[in-house]
Amino acid sequence: MSSVDRIYAILMASGFSRRFGEADKLLAVFRGKPLARHTVDLVCGLDCFTRIFFVAAKDPVRALAGGGPERLRVIRNRHPERGRRESIRLGLEAASEDGRGPGEAYYMFFPCDQPLLDAAAVSAIVEARRPGRIVRPCCRGEPGNPVLFSAAFRDELLALGEGEQGRDLIRRHPERLINVEIPGPAFSEAPSLSPLTDIDDPRTLSLLEGTASGRP
Repeated sequence: MSSVDRIYAILMASGFSRRFGEADKLLAVFRGKPLARHTVDLVCGLDCFTRIFFVAAKDPVRALAGGGPERLRVIRNRHPERGRRESIRLGLEAASEDGRGPGEAYYMFFPCDQPLLDAAAVSAIVEARRPGRIVRPCCRGEPGNPVLFSAAFRDELLALGEGEQGRDLIRRHPERLINVEIPGPAFSEAPSLSPLTDIDDPRTLSLLEGTASGRP
């Protein structure tokens, strides 16, 4: 592991949010701003990332990345129906355009529906990186996102088939996996919630708002 490693953040914001109803969950407001903007602000506020790629299909979602730093690039996903593998491909290809440099390359994939994710959790994942390994966060033993992949997995990620995503590589290479335990907040009202909780439906969003209101 080197301090000059190139670490690319790929923010995936092209899902159809089918379980959220007719509304796009990435535009749903949590603590005063859209869900996806929480992820954009978090990642852009960390200096460990060489470049940041925000991959989105819809114009209103892509607009959420407006005003970001120079190292943030917005990428249009013209084929969201292909699933996460298309966002993965677009992000990896954009990172390749950045050229080669010293150190190892790593790719960290962020879903944009985790508003409780914080800098401490992301930094713990980044610090655990090793060449040829996959780093996955867990909270109370439950695995989650974002997941970081060494460049050794780039070709396999690009070759994902229909319906496949990063978790399929983890199943194929369990011996290459590093799990990082992320401490969970003590929400007595909803102990299942954690920094890795993702929003799949309006009920979860309401639950998160209720238990996390007023907390830093």
